[in-house]
Amino acid sequence: MFLSLVVLIGIGAYWGIPTYLLHRGENALQAGHYDDAERYFELSQSWPSQRSAAILGRIKVARFTGETSRALAMLATARAQGVSESQSKLERSLLQIQCGHSESIVDEVPSLLVQFPERGSEILEAVVTRFATRGDPERALQHVNDWIEADPGNARALALKGEILATLGKTTEAESFFRQAIRLNPALQKARYSLARLLKLLGRYDEAIELFDAELQHTPQDVRLRLLRCDTLLQARRNQEAIEGLREVIKLDDLNFPARHSLASELAEQGEYAEVIETLQPLVNEFSNDTSINYLLATAYDDQGNRERAEQYMQRYLDGRKHLDELALQTQGDDIDSAGSRVLIEIAKGYLKYQWDQSEVWIVKAIQRSSGSPESFLLMAEFQRKKGDKEREAEYRRAARND
Repeated sequence: MFLSLVVLIGIGAYWGIPTYLLHRGENALQAGHYDDAERYFELSQSWPSQRSAAILGRIKVARFTGETSRALAMLATARAQGVSESQSKLERSLLQIQCGHSESIVDEVPSLLVQFPERGSEILEAVVTRFATRGDPERALQHVNDWIEADPGNARALALKGEILATLGKTTEAESFFRQAIRLNPALQKARYSLARLLKLLGRYDEAIELFDAELQHTPQDVRLRLLRCDTLLQARRNQEAIEGLREVIKLDDLNFPARHSLASELAEQGEYAEVIETLQPLVNEFSNDTSINYLLATAYDDQGNRERAEQYMQRYLDGRKHLDELALQTQGDDIDSAGSRVLIEIAKGYLKYQWDQSEVWIVKAIQRSSGSPESFLLMAEFQRKKGDKEREAEYRRAARND
């Protein structure tokens, strides 16, 4: 730790610490190490001379990771913190290209490429991502091929093409493109993650786990990666290793819902109902209406002979299921694509209460449809609170206040 600090100070003396932090953030961003990029940009943001560049960096992180609502929240306050009008406009255009409702925004791409040639790869990536995430892999493939033709050595483009090919079921070609991207840029986390996920999908669990283990050597605190590894272990029927892995996640993040829920489900499979109750107890107050938790607790208390508690949790489960069935009917209606922000907000509230981990997609839709209304930002703040991310909760509350 002391040696790292000395090295940081030494490099910082040469670069200037704020510039050094920003430089590290940009490098991490390009490599797909988004948590590292966010950390460096956040540190750089505290220096007035680098504030606007750091805020733009954090907006890019949010956009690259698909956190559209978070990017919009930061854009809402960016101008007040020194970000130029032209850069704010570009970032908003990139968000609209990537996830906006209007198809006409794509027509602006040639003009943006002329205005901001240094941001060409980002602009093209936003176009490809738009069609890939909208269930149009053929158009996404067409645009990513154009990107690769213009920049054949771009590892991010090759990795993205691999993801599109995997969606189309062309798994052999997808694996080839992921490996090409890794050869070009061994530090590109996006390509390594995607390859590991593909191997998991193909049932090549041991190879996938080996890749996850290698990643964890570099990022041992990465909770999301650990959870993905645990899920792969369960599919490989290496259940005891998965249980140990989930307990490690809980040590890192005590109130992590997916880890505690998965651990409780696995313990229930093994008939360890006393441990199920112990595992879920820390979540009960925050997720008192969550259907999956109430069902597991009803089953566990019934096994323990506590009929009163079992019936209490089973009634909560049944009440929640009725509400979720109503939400399912509502979201499957023909008019859901044209629903106004008010309808989307009410749907989001319902999922936030009864199946919170399914609410994010509806909150994001509400934020987009309402152009970032305070109520929609507050809903996302509540989602982040349940998720245990206090920093992002605070960001959305600031955006709701527009300060």
